[in-house]
Amino acid sequence: MKGLKSIKDTLAELEKEGYSILEGLVPPDQITAIRDELKCALNDESFGKNNFLGKRTKRLHSLFAKLRSVDDLALKEEILAVANELLGDVILGASVATQIFPGESEQPFHFDDGIYPLPREFREVKLGVIWALDDFTENNGGTVIIPRSHGNRDHTSISDLGERKVAIMPKGSALLYLGSLWHAAGANTSNDVRLGVILQYVESWLRPQDSHLISVQINEAMNLKPELQALLGYSMREPFLGYVDGQDPMHLLHEQK
Repeated sequence: MKGLKSIKDTLAELEKEGYSILEGLVPPDQITAIRDELKCALNDESFGKNNFLGKRTKRLHSLFAKLRSVDDLALKEEILAVANELLGDVILGASVATQIFPGESEQPFHFDDGIYPLPREFREVKLGVIWALDDFTENNGGTVIIPRSHGNRDHTSISDLGERKVAIMPKGSALLYLGSLWHAAGANTSNDVRLGVILQYVESWLRPQDSHLISVQINEAMNLKPELQALLGYSMREPFLGYVDGQDPMHLLHEQK
């Protein structure tokens, strides 16, 4: 498929630039199905209340509690292979759809693992993935990144971080970026709405941003693929982290079937 890179090349690009774009991972008909389902789910959502959330942006959180069409995105082998090689054992840190409407301004720049109290040069602990369900362009709210701004978590100004770049990519593509990379949702000066899905993979010893074990409870989780169950947190990081009654939660899920 177009634009596919080897794991080695993707990892090298992440190390050098802080991001990598993979095209052609999902066929158009699947993207259309996900897009249509998300648009319906977002109809009743309100716009954000500040510049960070976006006053012309709608967000849908805890996606795996609300629709199944995004399951395959979380389980994409090409992306999981990169996440596992980069971070080791991972779980999903967050899942959110973002729908940016015309008239939205640029989001403040930030780095995603800023939610954790990590030292300035601590190793990477998070891999973000932004799935383009519409084409991402210069003027419709495409993600703005600052290449090579990763690996330093204590900047107080973006003026010394380098040149900005819009992640232009066709729908069906995925923008992979490190948790310490500075980025922002772009301004939407077009007449079109831009829809994307953000999935974040974190080392499994970290507390996830999205409490998936509450939003996707046991009776729902039992019907999911084991790989997705594990990513949602129904798993144990060896040797002892995350057990239930001294056991791996995966065994408890299977026993209740």
